[in-house]
Amino acid sequence: MQQKWERAYTWGIISLGLLLAAGAIVIAVRQYAPVDVGDYLRQTLYLTLICAVCRSLPVFLSSNKAMDLSVISILMTYLTMGTAQAITVFTLSTFFTFSFNEQGGKRVSCIYNSDPVKSLFNLGSVVIAVAVSGLVCSLTGWRAGEFVYPRVLLVTAIFAIFAFLVNTLIMMALFSMIDGLDRYGALHMLVGLIPNVLPVMPLGYVMALFLRQENGTLLVLFMLLPLLLARHGWKLYVDSINQQQRLVDALNASMEARDPYTSGHAKRVSEYAMMIASEMGVNSRDIYTLQRGALLHDVGKVGVSDTVLLKPGKLTPEEREHIEAHPVIGANITTQVKFDKEIIDMVHHHHERYDGNGYPDKLKGEEISRNARILAVADTLDAMLSDRPYRKGMEKERALTLIREASGTQFDPQVVEALMRAAEKNALGGENKAC
Repeated sequence: MQQKWERAYTWGIISLGLLLAAGAIVIAVRQYAPVDVGDYLRQTLYLTLICAVCRSLPVFLSSNKAMDLSVISILMTYLTMGTAQAITVFTLSTFFTFSFNEQGGKRVSCIYNSDPVKSLFNLGSVVIAVAVSGLVCSLTGWRAGEFVYPRVLLVTAIFAIFAFLVNTLIMMALFSMIDGLDRYGALHMLVGLIPNVLPVMPLGYVMALFLRQENGTLLVLFMLLPLLLARHGWKLYVDSINQQQRLVDALNASMEARDPYTSGHAKRVSEYAMMIASEMGVNSRDIYTLQRGALLHDVGKVGVSDTVLLKPGKLTPEEREHIEAHPVIGANITTQVKFDKEIIDMVHHHHERYDGNGYPDKLKGEEISRNARILAVADTLDAMLSDRPYRKGMEKERALTLIREASGTQFDPQVVEALMRAAEKNALGGENKAC
């Protein structure tokens, strides 16, 4: 079913994009060609090559997902010649675009050897974004080539914001269908890219101003240098996000390799925690942080000896003290690798109790961060539902009953109530059997 929706969405974007592109090319030719065909063709070729250069220097979000700076060259074209010409230039640039990987600049794709569906979808997403942005800007009464202040600055801002948001949302929706990018992760990346992307949009306005001057084509070429700097800023941000995710995955894998009975535990705890937080109305940024913290909450167990960690029976007081050190160890690890302060706090305090009888710092009530209180409930729920070497996992109803009984003592009552509401809407258990 998911693949069916993915195909329908993909071809819907492609069809709409091609329809808009064909219409835009007809409009642009009718608008400009009758004046001076030769000059129009030279101008179009020049703008197309500038756009192709921007498209050929993408920032890779992952091995098969990328964003580029073409929106800046599109903005330049829009301000000087309008929506139809901007779409025309971007469409034509597809035939001159080459992509390079991140290892040595080897060419990996172009219009002649890349996946046609992928190329058409990328074309469609940008064409739709440009069309929507141009439509919104037209409501201001502004016309292409009118560099009258302050309206032209307002139009520049509106076009830049809408083009970025519409294209990004179209792409994020596809990424979600392909590999399960959840809305919290997508929103986090979108919000993170905004301060890296939007501040460089005025370059499109400056390039448009230069293009109107004598020898403007040379000045525009000179402006490609700041574009390369902007690309570097994007790349640094995206690389930092990807690097942190790889680190989370590596730490998780190392923990699960030591204790096969916890395989999938962190992921399930993460899902339960997000489910509870969503029920509580927690904002998307905090839910994203909660997700990352949940994936890392037991990382400190790498410092617990196998004898204690894998012991099938009851622990001695000394062994209990040893394993209860794992939140502090985990906090030290996450601090050393410079995770967010909120994530470090969750790792440190996910075993605190609402009544103050937890560990390691015996915090109580709202001295414990909200995310740590949510994580404590999610962690306990999965522990109850999962099989262990020395016992079978509980039934869902029994686990929820025990958590409700611990409301106000071990757990925050508001978090418990949110879990109960979420449990009525979502199935729990049934797939938590350890390997």
